[in-house]
Amino acid sequence: MNEKIKKDSIYKFIKVVYSGGNNLGSPSESALISQVVLEDQEGTVYFVEPNPIGVKFAKGEISFKEYKKLQKRNTSHGIAIFFGIIVFFSGLMFMLMKYFA
Repeated sequence: MNEKIKKDSIYKFIKVVYSGGNNLGSPSESALISQVVLEDQEGTVYFVEPNPIGVKFAKGEISFKEYKKLQKRNTSHGIAIFFGIIVFFSGLMFMLMKYFA
């Protein structure tokens, strides 16, 4: 994803930030890319995650405010789905315990 951002971005590509805060030189074998740093013509620096929403921002299809809103919504949906799965399996476990006990 970071290569796509680097290639298609309307912003100046500054650097890649790896997990664990390592952003110098080559990453370690286990390091994952956590953010891509971009800069606009006015000098404003943007930290963007390498995901489809980040690519949309880098291409200029959405503003940074919209990017942050979509990221927040995406995170909220992920948390809701996680807890929904927990509730489902807890309910299933309870029903199976009642049925077989």
